[in-house]
Amino acid sequence: MYDIFILMPKSISKNEKLVLYELVRHPMSTDRDISEVTGLKLSTVTAIRRRLKEKKMYYMVKIPCLHALGGELLAINYSVYKATAPMELRLKVSKEFAETHREVFWAINEYVQSVGIHFSGNYTNVRRNINELEEYYTEHGFLGEEGINLLVFPFEMVKMPYFFDYGPLLKQSFGLDDSGGKEDVVCGCPAEQRKADEYKLSDIAKRVYYNLIKHPEMTDTELSELISVSQRTITKLRKEFEKEGMIKTAIIPDLIKLGFKMLVFDHARLNLSIHGERRDNILDTLIGIKPPIMFLVGSSDVVALTAYEDFDTYRRSINRFSEIYKHDNIFVKEPSRLMFSLAEMDLLKDHVYAPLVAEILDIEE
Repeated sequence: MYDIFILMPKSISKNEKLVLYELVRHPMSTDRDISEVTGLKLSTVTAIRRRLKEKKMYYMVKIPCLHALGGELLAINYSVYKATAPMELRLKVSKEFAETHREVFWAINEYVQSVGIHFSGNYTNVRRNINELEEYYTEHGFLGEEGINLLVFPFEMVKMPYFFDYGPLLKQSFGLDDSGGKEDVVCGCPAEQRKADEYKLSDIAKRVYYNLIKHPEMTDTELSELISVSQRTITKLRKEFEKEGMIKTAIIPDLIKLGFKMLVFDHARLNLSIHGERRDNILDTLIGIKPPIMFLVGSSDVVALTAYEDFDTYRRSINRFSEIYKHDNIFVKEPSRLMFSLAEMDLLKDHVYAPLVAEILDIEE
């Protein structure tokens, strides 16, 4: 543990940190579960949870396992634009692209840079979408020399120990300790994934699955009233989806309210002569410096999305990070890095999965 990176924000108390961390770590925990783990009184946990919710310190999302529904890959695009390009027009185009393309579920933009994350059924679809955007940007003189960088991670060829997982980050920043383990998760699916043809959903199951994704914070009773399916059926199906790993529930904390200032996107090419256990050990050391909220390891590419409390924390982390990867020569060149201000960036799309799920399941929204 690197103590120099511990954050003690004044806006959240010690007990609130404990409760928020347990919520992030185990999103389906009851107040009693959290009370037993933290040692806090049940009434205290209930009050804190209500207070955190009222302050909008976090929200819940349900991430679909698209691998089980026929999706083949995760794709990431990132770009650096010309500083002379009119920002309002480019931002307008970026928003329209994110809104009209169902595959894009998360996207950020700031001044001369952007990052988008997609789920896709196949490479052709995502490549066609990026070509469309690239042609428009080129026509209007937006793009820099590198154009739009597109990274493709087939589900069966990617390791994803972190996928919008804030637990390790909060543990370090809050200076907490626990003995709990961590399951390797890929887009909501357990590491041992099943093929899409193993999941045959009925029409009712499709409706329930879609609406669980679209309305992640609704109770089973509320969802029953909304879609006219019995609460018993919804509960039964939801538990099956969760057990089979078809849905991953995640708690997303408000990083700005917790005192974080920066979000950094990194892309690096792996030195393929380093592989196996040695490569994994080096990567584990790197992410231990500052746990990312997303971390992907493909056959030749590594991508990380990391939040930092401030620039000094970022600088110390990056210096330590550089010492290790340069010493071990794990990357073929200096990683590409985009730095975003959490306060100033535009969150164009924030965990919007329902439109794509509707398309894959062939149901009306």
